[in-house]
Amino acid sequence: MTKILKQTIGNATLYCGDCLESLQEIEGFDAVISDPPFSSGARTDAGKSSRGGMLRGAKWEGDWFSHDNMATHGFLYLMRLMGVSLLDKAARGATAHFFIDWRMYPNLYGALESSGWIVKNLVVWDKEHFGMGTNYRNQHELIIYAEKGLAAFPTHNLGNVIRCAREKSLNHPTEKPVALLKTLVAASTREGQTVIDPFMGSGTTGVACALLGRKFIGMEIDRRHFDTACQRIEAAYGQPDMFVQHALLPAA
Repeated sequence: MTKILKQTIGNATLYCGDCLESLQEIEGFDAVISDPPFSSGARTDAGKSSRGGMLRGAKWEGDWFSHDNMATHGFLYLMRLMGVSLLDKAARGATAHFFIDWRMYPNLYGALESSGWIVKNLVVWDKEHFGMGTNYRNQHELIIYAEKGLAAFPTHNLGNVIRCAREKSLNHPTEKPVALLKTLVAASTREGQTVIDPFMGSGTTGVACALLGRKFIGMEIDRRHFDTACQRIEAAYGQPDMFVQHALLPAA
């Protein structure tokens, strides 16, 4: 039986452990905003174990994060299980935003749709400047937008191309800018509602929620990134004494 580390910071509840196991501990939420492992580190499934191709953060090349080298079948299996589990816990009318790249977009779309989410749109994050590489160098990421039924708080007055400069100093190899996450949080939830991120990374979604008055549930399997997320979310609240709970829970 594995152990899940649980920590509460202000209105954020954070779990260090497998996200599918951690989901069994929660009651519900109003929105999902998450950046799952793309599993697109190489052009072919055979090359993913060594990540020989398209790395999304050159400074992390020798220290990439776990679960990003799955083959397509593993990615599909994980994301469909995740989609089913999230749908079961989500409030009626909940929204979901999932980051993905162009290679794995069709696979994630299918996994979410087959698990019961209604895919409603494709959002493009324009990073303003293209990254490293050759030929057409990537300047964007994709965000699949989905709903559970009819969204209780649908997005208004926001185009599906969002321009926002990428982070310059990274706490995580695929870290997203706080400004971008604040846009998504504000567009899909009201103050006081709950956002979940089952692939929390360094906690940027949680930082955005703390700044905007939303409750947050975050899950991260890597202890290093979990600790970074705790520090960043605590700093976002601006109160060092916000830690109110620290417990080990048995996974179901």
